[in-house]
Parts: sequence; structure tokens; C-alpha cells
Amino acid sequence: MTEIRSVVLTPHEVIVDAPREMVFEMLTAFGRGRLPGSKEMSRVIEKDGDRLVVEFTTDAIYKTYTTVEEVTLYRPDRITFKHLDGPLESCDEVFTFEDLPDGRTLWRHTGSFRLGWPVVGEVVGRNVTKRWFERVMRKHMREMKEAIEARAARSHVFKRRSRGAEAVDRAPNDESGPE
Repeated sequence: MTEIRSVVLTPHEVIVDAPREMVFEMLTAFGRGRLPGSKEMSRVIEKDGDRLVVEFTTDAIYKTYTTVEEVTLYRPDRITFKHLDGPLESCDEVFTFEDLPDGRTLWRHTGSFRLGWPVVGEVVGRNVTKRWFERVMRKHMREMKEAIEARAARSHVFKRRSRGAEAVDRAPNDESGPE
């Protein structure tokens, strides 16, 4: 019997201009609506403390997929996702969050998956599914980054820290520098 090996996804990182706690909060708001223009959504099926079973609907270019995943929350550092049902035999993903010195957050995605077909599955997984998966994840992270940053700009709870020249407030008629 041929062992089916996992396909490892290329790690992807984005820097979000928001505090880590806010990034975590927004990424764990399962079942609370969707982003404008997005077909993606989630629904909490079961919740037991920091362990949830969530159904995700993902728009994957030409097709919409539904998966059921066990999600474990490690507030505010990490979220793990374990595939329970859907088009893949297995999939394990991790989001990690790291505070940056300037009040922003480094959000990192890692993961691996298996299609479940000996030999052919590994070839298709490495050459087709991996590219599709990574493209969908990059799009998701880009959309979520924009939504989180827009929310952070309005937040009274999660204040963003000032950063260098971007944070300088100048009063009208301030003659301390060029307009």
C-alpha cells in the first residue's frame, strides 16, 4: 500500500495595521456575516469553550466549496483548523499572530493537505490544488487585512499606536513644514 503524503503549503504572511487582539477577534467572528462583495461565509455548528466546529463556504475561483472544520482558539496567539469534511481527505492549517513593535500584527498562515488518491493525488495536489489553495488563501488574507484595518481605524476599543511621520498631527496654519 502506497503512503499518501501531505502537500505542504507555502507559508504566507501579511502585516496588519491593527493590534493583535483585534486581528484575532475579527478572524474568529464565525457566523457573523460576510465581507461586502464576498461569497465566503461561515456557520458555527458546535461550540465547546475554545473548540468549535465550523462550516465554511469558500469561493474558489470557478467553484464554491463547503468544508466542516474543527477550529481551536488559542487567544490571542493562534487559531488551528482541522478538516473534518469536504473535498480534501485531510487538511491542517494554522494562523499565528505576532505583535510588532509599532502596534501592527504579523499574521502568518501555514498548513498542509492530502487529496486521498495514491500517487495521482500527490501529483495533482502539488501541481494544481496547491496553487489554487494558496491563491484562495492569499485573496482571503488580503480581503480580511483590508476589513480589519478599516475596522481598526474606527475602533474606540482597540486603539492603534502612532507610527512615525504617518501619525504626526499638524494643526491648520502650522508653518513647521511643507504643505
